[in-house]
Amino acid sequence: MKGKVYLVGAGPGANDLISLRALNILGKCDTVVYDRLASEDFYKDLDCEKIDVGKKVGHHSVKQNEINEIIVQKALEGKTVVRLKGGDPFIFGRGGEEVIALQEHNIPYEVIPGITSAISVPELAGIPPTHRKISQDLHIVTGHTAEEENVNYKALAQEKGTLVFLMGVGNIEKIANRLMEFGKDENTPVAFIEKGSTPDERITKTTLKNAYATVVEENVKPPAIIVMGEVVSLDFRGTIHNKSVAITGTDSFRKRLKTALDKRGYVTNEVCKLDVSAYENSTIKNVLANISAYEWVVLTSRNGVDIFIENMKKYSMDMRSLYNLKFAVIGKGTYDRLADYGIYANYTPEKYTAEELGKGLSTIAKGRILILRAEKGSPELTTNLVDYDDVPIYDIKCSYCTQATEDYIVFGSSSGVESYTSSNTIDDRTKIIAIGNITANKLKEKGYCNIYIAKEYSVNGILKELEIIENAENEKIKSK
Repeated sequence: MKGKVYLVGAGPGANDLISLRALNILGKCDTVVYDRLASEDFYKDLDCEKIDVGKKVGHHSVKQNEINEIIVQKALEGKTVVRLKGGDPFIFGRGGEEVIALQEHNIPYEVIPGITSAISVPELAGIPPTHRKISQDLHIVTGHTAEEENVNYKALAQEKGTLVFLMGVGNIEKIANRLMEFGKDENTPVAFIEKGSTPDERITKTTLKNAYATVVEENVKPPAIIVMGEVVSLDFRGTIHNKSVAITGTDSFRKRLKTALDKRGYVTNEVCKLDVSAYENSTIKNVLANISAYEWVVLTSRNGVDIFIENMKKYSMDMRSLYNLKFAVIGKGTYDRLADYGIYANYTPEKYTAEELGKGLSTIAKGRILILRAEKGSPELTTNLVDYDDVPIYDIKCSYCTQATEDYIVFGSSSGVESYTSSNTIDDRTKIIAIGNITANKLKEKGYCNIYIAKEYSVNGILKELEIIENAENEKIKSK
């Protein structure tokens, strides 16, 4: 029985600019055949066969007829195949040739459109492709055409609307010269948008007469969109201006922060991933078996809360065994996570620090205290305590780390700082946001001083700090 082929548009590059239908099909496919312009986030974690047929300018690794053969063969094997293509399958793509190949073999297929970069990338860069008072026409042209006669430069030069060239950086000298030769104003605004919609996006603006020189001087590289017309002079970006944020931390922290930032329009990049490893040993088992001997249980993180509850389940502990205990936590995030399990903390310090938590407990605790936290917890927590057991229940280790190039970098813990700075640096232009003084002090130890500290030790605190920074910058711009 023949399989089915889905020709899927992956959008302009950002991993959240793809359709829900496309994601649904990707989650069900047997084989994904992808090119270089499709974000690897769409397929790297799929439990299926993955075939790279990526085409790079000047290096066509797999010829089109070979790609056709691959998708046909996989479908004839009875597999559900996704042909994942950057942008839209038919906007200067080879989707038409692939459809013809499928039709010749009577293979069922379906097209799932994608957001074309010709429109989305300029818009994300603040350039509207059309504007009622400035440009009422839009012409999308391939700049990669080998045969010049396929492009009617004379007609394009007379157009008053917007011209968008895809894959044209390598031919910009010819494109600009031919347009000016047929009468296009040499002062026509031009924008080059490299790696649009991604954290590495770069926008370079110039004029038609200086287009080629700009490409050379600014080292403009594909993939890039070229926009020509008066709309280039506009800037319709939001107040965030497509700002990018590098995220460090544990899986739970990264996901919560990324979701919140994505909703607000920031471009996010996870640059340092920390894994939480729960401990299993007799010490943990014994203290939990005798938990009624304690007056207070102290939890300092959401991870600690989750692991504590998992240990209760592992050792078949009844929640009723906690009825006589009091709980203390370090901040709102930990409080909320504990509340998710139906346990409401009795004490949270006004300042969300380990030192303040320890000081507070030293004045209200009359019995023994059980502290359940990470291996390398802050020593400031126990400085003022006397009768306590400090039991590590998990450790945090770095599994992935890469250099950040974003506008901001966020650190949720001192362990994140240690992991990131062991092999990477922070650029002078990158603003640093830290949760808490302990994290900030660790950054200062590493030689970084210009640090913004979130006043609330949570994801919400980071968002508030970002808002304060952005508002201050916008006020500076207005005052100029």
